[in-house]
Amino acid sequence: MPVTLAENFPDGKSRGPLPRVSLREAFEHGEKIVDLRCYAHERIALMRLLICIAQRALNGPEDEDDWKKCNDRFSPEAVAYLDQHKDCFNLFGDGPRFLQAHGSGKPREMAVFRLALVDKDGSVLFDAHVQPGATLKPADLAVALVTFQSFAAGGKSGGSEPSPAGRKTKAGKIKDEPQSGEAALCREGGALHALICGTNLNETLHWNLLCRSQITTPVTWQKTAMPVWEYKKSKLGDLPESDIKTSYLGRLAPLGRAVWLREDRKSAEIANGLRYGVFAASKDQKTKRIKPSTGIREPTASIEPVKREPEKCRLVSASAGDGVPKAAWRELHSIALLRHSAKRGGPMALEHLHTMNVQEAALWCGALVGYRAKVGDVIESVFRLPVQFLEDADSTVVDDPRNQPGPNQTYRQGVGFAERWAGKLQWAVQVYHESLKDSFKQNADRGKKVKNQAAMRYWTALEQQAEPVLLHDVALNSDKYLSVGDNWMANSPWGREVWKATHDAYELSCPRGTPRQLRAYAAGLVALRREDRPKSTAPEKGDDDDSKDGGEE
Repeated sequence: MPVTLAENFPDGKSRGPLPRVSLREAFEHGEKIVDLRCYAHERIALMRLLICIAQRALNGPEDEDDWKKCNDRFSPEAVAYLDQHKDCFNLFGDGPRFLQAHGSGKPREMAVFRLALVDKDGSVLFDAHVQPGATLKPADLAVALVTFQSFAAGGKSGGSEPSPAGRKTKAGKIKDEPQSGEAALCREGGALHALICGTNLNETLHWNLLCRSQITTPVTWQKTAMPVWEYKKSKLGDLPESDIKTSYLGRLAPLGRAVWLREDRKSAEIANGLRYGVFAASKDQKTKRIKPSTGIREPTASIEPVKREPEKCRLVSASAGDGVPKAAWRELHSIALLRHSAKRGGPMALEHLHTMNVQEAALWCGALVGYRAKVGDVIESVFRLPVQFLEDADSTVVDDPRNQPGPNQTYRQGVGFAERWAGKLQWAVQVYHESLKDSFKQNADRGKKVKNQAAMRYWTALEQQAEPVLLHDVALNSDKYLSVGDNWMANSPWGREVWKATHDAYELSCPRGTPRQLRAYAAGLVALRREDRPKSTAPEKGDDDDSKDGGEE
């Protein structure tokens, strides 16, 4: 059974059920396919699969010169590869299957529709296309399987196995304990993944192919390296885990869970898959042991230093905490980094932009954000990214007040300015409610909800202005607005947008229909305003503060 992908026709006339193409057709007619039509996390997983097939077919490219020359070569070679290995892409049958294996221990039965939900609690995000208990069509099942292997939640994976610690029952037998798996490679930390977009699928794939010269230890890309399906093994234990988990091709299309689909397409067995490790060290909640870091981040992800512990680094994330998402524009400065150092680095494909000497590119960013095994949201954005916005990963992240900041540093200052105002808004909303004797300290859950609603209004308003105002006006033309003193950002067009969004969100969140509410509103407004407010033609309003709270989309 062929794996199929969603297709978007260039004429824009497609209506009704999503049309589908096979993997072979995706490469054969890629110049006629504008884009994939799917959720953000599905796009990440499907693009990684297509890139994996193309890179395996090329067994390269070796370097940037070879990358430029493979533009017309990779599609026919990928088609030839798929024809040669068509038996590796079966979803059903008695032999080895595509991204499937029988796991170790005792597997658990799982309803197949849950593959599409990537959420053990049954997310309502995808209910428009996936009804609980429904039998997935083969095409939808293939997409769900690919996506699940890249985005399965961490925690209890479904199967059970004899106690690794040798714990025994009262009868003296070794206990069977639930298997616990790490979050799949693309889900860890709500990481933001970025892809360069072309005018069609072939061009997009070419932009995101990497060179062998870009792959550095601990990741490997040997000439003999191959994706997991080429091993043609039906049992997880027969796969060379130690080789696959550090292999570039082995990680692009991972086997994060041992899934085996039943022929009726209604159920599947599931257990732990290959253990690829995690980028950042973490503590096991059950054993309290530290899970060591692999230090391997995915090539579409980005890393930056931890603010309070600069000797450590973290994945650039779309999570504001507790499963609450934040929009990608708030991390664009951390993504737009050329090359990568030990502590900083953007998506590796961005290096191609300098190779091709282009002026700007379309950059897609997306993520799946969740809390533990629960999906909070999926986010995605597309940015028109000027090449001068890209910053070298080795440049300092500390702004020198004696120098004019570059576009990336200016943008980062603008995001920081907005985050300080967000903190100020949170405090003002709290003062308003405290003045009404509605204590957030006594009702923390309600307080958190009220603050997040205000923050959502604020960040959503700013999201509409981030690219045209902060990126393309203030960041690229900082010399027009830069002045002596700390208030130049507040007096810029972006400062005025932040000012307006803050006060609009405060007014919507804090009614003033009664005398009592009016007094509380005034108290909150005092907390919101500062004397170092930006100059503006708008009604007089105020400046910055500190906070991380709040989410948005």
